[in-house]
Amino acid sequence: MADAEHREQHNHGSGTFVGGDVHGGLWQVFLPPYGKKATSSDPDPTKRQPEQDDEEVDDYEGRMGYLMVSAWLAASAGLAVVYAVMGRPWTDHAPTPSIAARIGVGLVAFYLCLAMAAAFFARLAQVFELWSEQCAITATQSRGRLVARPPASMSRAMAGFTAAAAVAAELLASLFGWSSFGGKVAQRAHLARLNAATNAKSARAATKRRNA
Repeated sequence: MADAEHREQHNHGSGTFVGGDVHGGLWQVFLPPYGKKATSSDPDPTKRQPEQDDEEVDDYEGRMGYLMVSAWLAASAGLAVVYAVMGRPWTDHAPTPSIAARIGVGLVAFYLCLAMAAAFFARLAQVFELWSEQCAITATQSRGRLVARPPASMSRAMAGFTAAAAVAAELLASLFGWSSFGGKVAQRAHLARLNAATNAKSARAATKRRNA
């Protein structure tokens, strides 16, 4: 018998379909992924993840460079939209663009601005996630309740910032759900959000163990 046909769909059920995956209902994007209190059985952030595959590790490499590039492209595209709306020439010596040129360039620049903004927020979520992980590791390795509390609080704060950036990235990525770009950005933001929530729970669990 021939092998089953390969499908790009990974999840099943109702939800927001982005880039071949169902990421849950759109309303779930606004819910914090760390609703219940952490307990002493929460995993240690130093042990919670098995060995990561090469693709996931590579996705975090150069994150600051991608963050800066996406911010620059989003700002440049936004400036082009402003120029198109105001009807200003593209250069100092260029003639005033026609209405058709302004509409065409404005729409393309606006779409590019949204795409780069989605990529920017997804990378920003990764930065906050890694920050929350470092704070959680510091909390779990600290000796004494008073020493563990500050990094644990910082880890939870960074998890909140991660969730905010991830929500923005996922909402913008939903506009590009027909493409692999939208799916990749949404997945990057979604994973950062979940990992940061796990870091915050682990850090809080470390302080609870020291209270016992």
